[in-house]
Amino acid sequence: MTLATVVPRKYTGYDQPAAKHLPGMTAWADCASDFSKLKNVGTWVVRDQRSHPGTPSVHGTGRAVDLSYGGMKAGRAACNQLIAFLIKWNVELGVELILDYYPKPFGRGWRCDRQAWHKYSKPTIGGAPGGEWIHVEINRPMALQPDVVRSTWSRLTLGRV
Repeated sequence: MTLATVVPRKYTGYDQPAAKHLPGMTAWADCASDFSKLKNVGTWVVRDQRSHPGTPSVHGTGRAVDLSYGGMKAGRAACNQLIAFLIKWNVELGVELILDYYPKPFGRGWRCDRQAWHKYSKPTIGGAPGGEWIHVEINRPMALQPDVVRSTWSRLTLGRV
């Protein structure tokens, strides 16, 4: 683990709407899927958060992806490996937030500003518990730079992606 991965960073959240898919986010989602075999089930879409009507989803900024392991053999294990990789390299990959819908009682969330998981004690994220996907948000610079995204994933995976 690098020193940078333990230094809290500011969490962006919803900042500005995007008019279309952002090229770096598309590349990032492709790399994450290639690495983990999880399926990209959604990036850019303008909508409210499912659990908080009236609050825009970060998907609308073009900086979020949902990755599903539903129907995969050993899918949860593959998801856990991806989560560990994303947290280890969160600075380099621009990861700001990971929502994990599976754990009881109400899922959990990891954020860059606390560099730790928070296990929810009340309904907080729609689809939890038991959801077979994770939601990942990245920073705007990564979401805009597909070449940087691909070279970073390639370097961190030793050319596997």
